[in-house]
Amino acid sequence: MKRSPVALVLALAMIFAGGFTGTPAASAEPSPGSGIKGHVLQGGKDAVAGVYVYAYDSHNSDMRMPTQLISPPTTQDGAYTLNLAPGTYRIVARKRASGSPRGYLSKGDFEGEYPGNPLTVKAGEFTTVDLSVATLPGKFLLAPFANLKGDMGITGKVIKEDGKPATGAYVMVYTRKDRMGRPAFLSKPTNQDGEYAIYPTEPGTYYVAARTDYGDLPRKGEPYGTYDKDPEHKVELREKTVLTGIDITMSRFTRDLTKCAEH
Repeated sequence: MKRSPVALVLALAMIFAGGFTGTPAASAEPSPGSGIKGHVLQGGKDAVAGVYVYAYDSHNSDMRMPTQLISPPTTQDGAYTLNLAPGTYRIVARKRASGSPRGYLSKGDFEGEYPGNPLTVKAGEFTTVDLSVATLPGKFLLAPFANLKGDMGITGKVIKEDGKPATGAYVMVYTRKDRMGRPAFLSKPTNQDGEYAIYPTEPGTYYVAARTDYGDLPRKGEPYGTYDKDPEHKVELREKTVLTGIDITMSRFTRDLTKCAEH
């Protein structure tokens, strides 16, 4: 049974709709009399200014999702204060070269997790939490919402039609064959060599695609591609396995979905 043009557009909209930033952590109302405070140091010695300290509540303890609980940037002596309601949190500090408190992390940015996690904040108290950050290593650009400590991964290159590396492309992996809805994981934009890396937290079957943008419908002429060494564009990821050579060649998206939307 053929779908009507409107139904087709709605289905495609579900595939490519935005929102890859994830669901924010459950909000905790700040209490003026409780929270955490301390200093952020590099290598445990030198104060680092411009670092943001993040608190994740007990329901999002993996620290893969965005959070609304973020301190102001640290001062020149590395000091910070973060008001928090009484409860249990996991604490991490990050500093991006961009200076923004949000977004992806890349090689050379700073990050450090509080070794005493999880931390309990008590009513009427400010707990001292000193953190140490270090520059992120690694060849690939990293996302803060990826599992950076895992032993499973999907890596490869995104290539343009002319065979050159596609810089700034997003690789998306889905758990559904039809690639409907949000992807399970979204990569950092590929680097100058077209390389990407994604670290799923669970083994399983993943369907792989790449775009130069995300959100909304794909536009006519936009570079788009899928992993084509498998007819279903899928990979099988097992425990303690890093899949390499999952390369994607992008070509121009030929359909004009705006015209479909007009009918």
